[in-house]
Parts: sequence; structure tokens; C-alpha cells
Amino acid sequence: MDSLTFHLAQTDDYQEIVKLSEGIYEGHDYLPLKFSDWLQRENLHIVLPYFGSQLVGLQAYFVVDEGRTFIRRASRMHPNFRGQGLIRPLREFMAKHAKSHYPCVQRERFTTNYENVNCTDQTKLYESKVDAFNVDKEKCTQITEGKINFNIMVDIQQCPRKHFSDILSAPLMYGLFPNNVIVVNSCPFAPLQSNIDYILQETDEIFVEKCANTFPKSISFGTFSPRLKFLHWLVSVYSDDLNLYEAHLRYQFRHACGVIRNDFVFVSFHDKSLSPLVKKLMEEELQLQVCEYYKNKTMKLYETKCTP
Repeated sequence: MDSLTFHLAQTDDYQEIVKLSEGIYEGHDYLPLKFSDWLQRENLHIVLPYFGSQLVGLQAYFVVDEGRTFIRRASRMHPNFRGQGLIRPLREFMAKHAKSHYPCVQRERFTTNYENVNCTDQTKLYESKVDAFNVDKEKCTQITEGKINFNIMVDIQQCPRKHFSDILSAPLMYGLFPNNVIVVNSCPFAPLQSNIDYILQETDEIFVEKCANTFPKSISFGTFSPRLKFLHWLVSVYSDDLNLYEAHLRYQFRHACGVIRNDFVFVSFHDKSLSPLVKKLMEEELQLQVCEYYKNKTMKLYETKCTP
């Protein structure tokens, strides 16, 4: 379609965004709830493609890693316009916009549930399994009131901003993060102090194990993520120690129950080797049901080098 036009989203585009979201992701879409907040971010841009007067999709991006990386997110295409080759010109416009406004940009990164086998210019950096479980309000109450014996064998504590900054300044911590990337709320960041504000915009809580006068051997991120018809709690744990990993998972589950106190979906992103541990805790010990929407899904992290 040669007549595609593009413009950056503004506040009065909200109703069109809501309409675009209808019927996709089975009520798990977050975009209408985040749209107004995203418009307030200085380095985040939402590109809207139009065919005539018809909004046909959406693509957002923001810039991190001291201006070297732009993160693509929230790709949307109207069902009536899928399979017509519109994604490519939309993403080409977005990349051109990023390079013209951020001249230091060197690469594009994004996460997806799909295997991009035909894109030779993209490098897969990481793949994680996604396991998600339905938690009902009664289970939340049982956990928060201590009616379920839910042991956490290691002391886990909140990580203040200053401590998180110190962690990111320690090169020995980089081994925790595959390919030197922290993925929070499906957004990939280099472990740089300059990214702290951006990371904190994507997560509600950061946790580490309690340790005296040493850097932690584990860190996790927990994000409360309301959706159109559901509430989600997203968990990413980074640790090579299985005991620490399980302690974080348990702590985050208990914490999420205390924060939400209602029905929600507990979503864990982890290496596929950890799925048996996650399922044993969630399905066998807690007797939770798998969330069908996330069944058999994985999250892939890709990178594309920017050309001049």
C-alpha cells in the first residue's frame, strides 16, 4: 500500500487506540492502560500508520543504553490489514525516525513470542520460557494470612535504588545477566547506571537476597501489570543458584498476593531448564492452574544492527 502515512500519537488518539486493541490478546492487552503514561515519557515515541483515514496499526519505541539502543515494543496491526506487508514500512519509518532523532543509535532490540527464521539481519540473543498461572482471590488470602505453609528458606529483601546502582557499577555482577542484558517487562536493557530510571519505569519492585557487606548473588524484578480484563504480576529472576532462584520465586509470589489481593495471573520468565522447578512449586505445591493464554509460549530477544 503506497498511500500509508505516519504520525506520532497524541492524547486525542486514545479512542482509536482502544478500538485497535479490541479483539486482540484475549483481554490481556495493556496498551490502552499505558497509552497516556507513555505519552509523558520524553524518550518514548508511538508511531501510528494510516491508510487514508483508517488507523491500521501501531508501533512504539524508546531509547536506552546511553542513546545507543532503541527498544521496539507494542507492535499492533488491525486484523483487517494483516498479511498485507504493512509491518515492514511501519518499522522502517520507526527506525528512520529513531536514527534521525538519536544519532548515536547503533542497534535495535525487541522481544517477541515468534521465531523470526526468515530475518537474516536479526540475531537472537536470548530465549526464555514463559510459565503463567491463574491465582484466585481465595489463594491470595490464604497466602497473605499465613494459612498455607509457604516456606522461604533464604531471606529476600527489597533492593533500594542506591543499592541497585551499586550493583550495576560492579562488573562481577554482569555474569548474572545473559548476554549482558536485563529484560524487565519484556524490555531489554544493558546493565548501566544510566538505565536505572528507565528500568524503574518498567518494574515495581527489585529484590535481592539479604547479604552483609557483599554484592548479592541474585536479583529479581517484579512488575504489577494491569490488563484490560486481567491483572498480571511479571517475574524475572537472575541467579545461577537454584536455592536462591526458588527463594525469589516464592517471595515474589507471596509479595504479589499481598499487593494485588484479588484474582491475577502470575507470569514467570526463565530459562527452560527451570520450568520443572517453577511448575513443581506452582502446580504441585500451590495447586494453581496454567493460564491457557500463555501455554507453550516463549519470549525471544532479538537484536538488529543499525545501518547508516
